[in-house]
Amino acid sequence: MGTVLVATDGSPPAELAVDVGIQFARGAGHSLVFVHTDPSIAGRLFTENPMAGDSDDRVASVDDILGEAVRRATEQGVQAEVELLGEHGVRHVAAAIVGVAMARGADAIVVGTHGRGAVAQAILGSVSHEISALAHVPVIVVHSPAGESDE
Repeated sequence: MGTVLVATDGSPPAELAVDVGIQFARGAGHSLVFVHTDPSIAGRLFTENPMAGDSDDRVASVDDILGEAVRRATEQGVQAEVELLGEHGVRHVAAAIVGVAMARGADAIVVGTHGRGAVAQAILGSVSHEISALAHVPVIVVHSPAGESDE
């Protein structure tokens, strides 16, 4: 059984990426790893339990974004695990996501894009663009429906 990693931040494009990842994994008979980066939640969990990592159930119960993604995958009959990261900044987040994909042996990465224009992307950066540049597996970039963006 293969693995598909889905990076999500709870935004509309990321929610679409969750759906695409679930359907892709389901069709291919793969499992999922949902990744969310939230320094405040990661920091809180570390403070509460600094000597050992938290279980997937614990992380999903504290992180609503990961919890919802797992719930949706489970409803579709797809096995899902979670990974909560504490990084921030486009390059650090992208590198951490690709690192999780490599460590988990992911066969593909699914990520949403906010659809920012060229100027906004140059200033703010793009996690999906950085992941595509760093990854050694196929990256499926899910765009917002036509006419919608997070600008």
